[in-house]
Amino acid sequence: MLKKFSQLLQNTPSINILVFLFITIIPALSQTSGVPLTHWGYDAIERWEIRGFIPAAYNGSKPFSRLEMADYVAEVWKFYQEQPEQFSGTDLEQLLYLSLEFKEELEKSAEHQRPDQFDYWNPRLYYLFQKTPLKILNPYIYPNYRNMVYLQYHDFRLAADPILSYSIQQQMDETTGKYQLVRISNGLMFRGDLGKYFGFYFDLTDNHLSDERWQGTKIPFQVWEESGWPFLTTRDNGDFDFDENVAYLTFHYKYFYLVYGREFNQWGVGHTGHLLLSTNAQLYDEIKLVIQYWRFKFTHLTAFLQYISPEARINMKSQPHIDQYWSGNRLELNLGKGVQLGLSESVVYDDRSLQPGYLNPFSFFKSVEHYYGDRDNGALGVDLEWRIRNGVKWFGEWFIDDITTTKLGSDWYGNKFGWQTGIFLVNPFSLQDVDLLLEYTRIKPYVYTHSYQDYNKYKHYDTMLGHYIGPNSDQLLVCLRKRFSKFLETGLEYQMYRHGSNPEDRNVGGDPDHPWQDGDAIDAVFLDGISKEQQSYGINLRYEIFRNLLAEFYYRRMKYHQSAWEDLFSFRISFNLGYRDEGIRHIFPAVN
Repeated sequence: MLKKFSQLLQNTPSINILVFLFITIIPALSQTSGVPLTHWGYDAIERWEIRGFIPAAYNGSKPFSRLEMADYVAEVWKFYQEQPEQFSGTDLEQLLYLSLEFKEELEKSAEHQRPDQFDYWNPRLYYLFQKTPLKILNPYIYPNYRNMVYLQYHDFRLAADPILSYSIQQQMDETTGKYQLVRISNGLMFRGDLGKYFGFYFDLTDNHLSDERWQGTKIPFQVWEESGWPFLTTRDNGDFDFDENVAYLTFHYKYFYLVYGREFNQWGVGHTGHLLLSTNAQLYDEIKLVIQYWRFKFTHLTAFLQYISPEARINMKSQPHIDQYWSGNRLELNLGKGVQLGLSESVVYDDRSLQPGYLNPFSFFKSVEHYYGDRDNGALGVDLEWRIRNGVKWFGEWFIDDITTTKLGSDWYGNKFGWQTGIFLVNPFSLQDVDLLLEYTRIKPYVYTHSYQDYNKYKHYDTMLGHYIGPNSDQLLVCLRKRFSKFLETGLEYQMYRHGSNPEDRNVGGDPDHPWQDGDAIDAVFLDGISKEQQSYGINLRYEIFRNLLAEFYYRRMKYHQSAWEDLFSFRISFNLGYRDEGIRHIFPAVN
């Protein structure tokens, strides 16, 4: 069937017209919302970019808008028309599914689409609701072959889906050894648009966690503090509940995309985590402006954070509220010949109102920080992606918390850097549908700390805004993946993590809550302090049973510095990826 479909694409002239429409109508469309960070399309787009199907994709700032994602899909369609022999069966499956997923963004009106050519790709759930007695629900369930509920009235469109997830994870820590964590999530997500310019997105999940370590006991405060989930509701048996709500409005006109609401963002070119802005921390309110034109993409983001003082970790409501903000600007440039440059700046400031200088998308924040009295926590970032040749991409990032050029090359505590580098190979040695990723991250002591006030540290709800390994740490990842189809993939993975933790009697820069103070050593030696090391290796399997119903299996062997190897198993089944999810982690580094 897939082969026949491929031949049909090549032999049908109207498909060429359709592809042309895909490319030319995108500027005419305005309404759009974001693509959740867990969407599998991000991975497909990056692989196609590395193979040269797309000249460049702005992977350093996510989430993409649906319009941006559709633009990349249109470019891949154009490449397919020219060189279909470059596409494997898996590539074509993914391309067809993405074309259907972003159908509204890829077509101007219904007559430009030929639904008969997509019959093969109708979800199996659609056929289920064709049968008695479920047939009575057919006009309302999967009417567009993609969403559980889809409604359209003139210029108003709404697509809605449930969110369900169940996972069992075996994890380890140094104190209790192996333990089990069960998570159940349920909720609702919907998106839509009104007219040409306005879009909206809503995602609400209720989450229940059962941690084997705390059954029948009271959860220690440090677990609350490090969880990243505010307002936990605990039960007598040690279980706890929390909810999350992504919700925002968008306005899109030509090259401008404005977002107001709550969502996750990530800035950087890494894959295990991001130095400047990651999804490690809890949700936050935001105002975001994106300008995309020609060979550049510019993003301004102002986020409204929550500061948790040391005293508030015991009772958050007992402490006065302090306003905390994160502002950042990011410019991504496509320099041609497979080279992309990213320049970023950010600042954390607190205990006062929004500052106009940090709301200015054209400000240089370090200069503005000096103007405001040099009290804030500013940072800079430079990243580069280079497609050396088709199938091979090198990437690197340098995060600059503080710098004194005369001290470069020394262990001086005030030069606070983090850096990340790696190489991504797609179809290495002509192995079809295979990826090989190598990535190394290193963060020097005292990075993310701030000496002026505790409330200026690089945290939100007491959780790292940057890379989760924290200061005085490094991490190595080696990952080999094989895709057998759009629905089935497996992978082998090795991780190594090292951290220098603060001893009780001295500060070595291993805790973002403890900046350098008078009396601490001038030289901050990397990995000094109490040595913590974790290693793991294993295999994972991911299968999409039917559209957006995913089953994942993980097996790991893991050990701490002095401990024996332990076997860890994890399983997850989920319907729709609408909740926060960075995969099932088996290394949860401490940052103290």
